[in-house]
Amino acid sequence: MTRSASSAHWIGHTDCSTCPVRRSALFSVLKPEQIAIVQDCFDDLRCASKQVLYHQGARSEALYTVREGAVKLVRHGVDGSARIVRIVKPGDLAGLEVLSGRDYEASAIAVGPVRICRLPLASVDKLKSLDPGVAERMLEKAADALTEAQVWLAELTAGSAPARVRVARLLLRLRTSRECTQIIRLASADIAAILGITVETASRVVAAFKREGILMPPAPGSAVMRADIDALEVEAETGGF
Repeated sequence: MTRSASSAHWIGHTDCSTCPVRRSALFSVLKPEQIAIVQDCFDDLRCASKQVLYHQGARSEALYTVREGAVKLVRHGVDGSARIVRIVKPGDLAGLEVLSGRDYEASAIAVGPVRICRLPLASVDKLKSLDPGVAERMLEKAADALTEAQVWLAELTAGSAPARVRVARLLLRLRTSRECTQIIRLASADIAAILGITVETASRVVAAFKREGILMPPAPGSAVMRADIDALEVEAETGGF
């Protein structure tokens, strides 16, 4: 059974001054003295692999920033189907529904071990009151998430591009940052759930990329793996749009 966020390991309140994703995170616009006021509002949590942060349909009560690892947003259909609609990477937000008072539209589940900051709803308003730039930053993050979802629909799940091309496009979007060659490691079942292909097809493509040296075998237990980004970009461009 998948565990819920209530069983996450609470480390304490976040030390925002040492946060590795502070420059890209929601509160990057705050001054040091403002951060000192609100940092006790942030809960620093460690979540195990497959742990649920929140469930689809639940009342939104908090905003989450990923510090380490990744979180998948899974939307369940009335027919029992499940589709991964976004991967939340370090510096990105999950639970954006809290900004508009909507129920969570997807379940958030840890992909491997994850470290997150949890900001309760009451603290969101406190943060916004400190600096108008925070509200603007929230809107930017929400817009980024919408753009990402649209790109996923256009590049990954729609069209007739071969599975190999679509897997390459997905892997490029899973880079931990634009400057590095590391990508978030996903199980074949997750790749299949994102792209709408079979698990067998996803496994076959990933295995081929490893044989060809496009993907390097990850260290045991690692949540990331190295990739030949240039080779992936060539693969991603061969299928057109």
